[in-house]
Amino acid sequence: MRTNTHDFIRINHHKDRGVVDVLPQRFLLLLLITALTVTNFLFAQTFLINGKIYEIKNGYFEEEQLKDIGFSIVKNEKIYLIYNKKLIIGSSGDLLIDFETYVKDAYLISNNKVLVKSDFITNFLNLSRSGDIYYDKPISVTSLSYSNDVLTIGTAVQFNKNFINVDLSNGKLTVTIAPVVIEDQKIPSEITVSKKNSTVTLTINKTIERYETRFSDRNAIITLFPPIKKIEYTKKTEKYAGRTFLVNYLIVDPKYVNITPLIPSKGLGTTAPLQSILSQNGYSYGVNANYFDPSTGLPIDVIISNGDVLSHRYGLRPVFVQTTDNQVFIYKAYFDITIRIGDTLLLVKGVNTSSLSEVNLYTSEYKLKIPNDRTKEYFVITNKKVASIGYTSYVPSDSYVVMVSKDIYNQFLTKVSKGSSFSIEIYTDNGYKIKNAVGAGPLLIQDGKVIVDANEEKLRYGGGIPTTRTSRTIIAIKDNKVHLITIEGVNGSGMNYDETVQFLLSKGYDSAMMLDGGGSTSMVYNGKYVTTTSPRNIPVAIGIK
Repeated sequence: MRTNTHDFIRINHHKDRGVVDVLPQRFLLLLLITALTVTNFLFAQTFLINGKIYEIKNGYFEEEQLKDIGFSIVKNEKIYLIYNKKLIIGSSGDLLIDFETYVKDAYLISNNKVLVKSDFITNFLNLSRSGDIYYDKPISVTSLSYSNDVLTIGTAVQFNKNFINVDLSNGKLTVTIAPVVIEDQKIPSEITVSKKNSTVTLTINKTIERYETRFSDRNAIITLFPPIKKIEYTKKTEKYAGRTFLVNYLIVDPKYVNITPLIPSKGLGTTAPLQSILSQNGYSYGVNANYFDPSTGLPIDVIISNGDVLSHRYGLRPVFVQTTDNQVFIYKAYFDITIRIGDTLLLVKGVNTSSLSEVNLYTSEYKLKIPNDRTKEYFVITNKKVASIGYTSYVPSDSYVVMVSKDIYNQFLTKVSKGSSFSIEIYTDNGYKIKNAVGAGPLLIQDGKVIVDANEEKLRYGGGIPTTRTSRTIIAIKDNKVHLITIEGVNGSGMNYDETVQFLLSKGYDSAMMLDGGGSTSMVYNGKYVTTTSPRNIPVAIGIK
């Protein structure tokens, strides 16, 4: 509720103030203070006087504010205020200006301090109004700059949020400032300025996704954030070394999207087309990922999906890694997977594999039968505790099965019992915490160059993988963005290892490695295939979301 502006009354004679005077003044003061307290929560006013800002939260100027504005104050039986040679005399809440103009109920005394109603000050100083701001002179905008998506508005006086309104609607940002005048100056080309009375509106001539505003003395600083291209897609027909290729580029910013290994809904040991794997997991963008054993459907090399280990390393092959803080790397990573059962720490040698080793870990994603070997002991883990000891054919839902050799069991684990604790840790050579990882290869580029052991790298892969001209699926990094690439020959075969390296070097990639290719090569964008190869069943996809 806002108090009405008091009328200034020309005095002819002093009227009887009637019944109000018979009420005890202490009681009146109590009522007034109570009303002020309530009013404090109902409205606030902002005043701009002599280039200074005053926040009035209870409808009254405080004595210190009055002095700061320029009032001289003397308190005796009456109060005396002097401003610009004008004398104001106060008595019993009423004010008399220069013995001519009389204003009722314009002030009060609280704790021996003078409080003057804001309505009186507004009229006495002949202030103008813009919204909830009262002012003697509008703010003057002295500078306007726009650089690197930062808009800086400089003013001649102190500035705060009450004088500015920023609105973002449908990607368009408008800044309204009032009361204000804008001096003649060069307006940045990115800004359109419109003026109406004491209001100036600035419109930013580009699409904005969000903004941040801060104030520094006489400046309002608005940082603008244009829409981020989280996922980009390009399809090109490109000529290289005298041949023509169809190349798909799916480019993503790892700061804003997850690059996640995904498996079919029926679990590890099953396969499905890329499009099916993506849709089953709620994704619309992605490519094929790991190599795999066609006889079992199990992927080859490491898979870490949202921090969960689904498959172990296979030799020293390159790995794509997205860390928990969204850094990305392609390199030959050294890392260990360990489990702790009770007080015993064990190094895991295999994850979700039919191959037997000293320590195997099986997750609930593994849908094949667990190998039953009399030289092994088995632990079922549920809710991070040992649930049972002894062989089980399949991994129970939301559980693990740990298979260890009898030698390890007899030497370290005989005291483990139902209820013993269990945990999994991944240790990397660089200390990063891994969110997502996919292993494949060969490694193509490191630090923007051909790798020094390229010939040896090619020998690490059989089946004609490095030498055959075939379709390729590649994951690469450039300018801190991840590029998923498919390459298919338009009138025949694709590229071999050496051709792929040179093609990618010509594009300026920092690092790159191959994923499974040939008949597995496939890319889905917005839920549809963009590759021409007939879709093949695969065990793992890389999904983008």
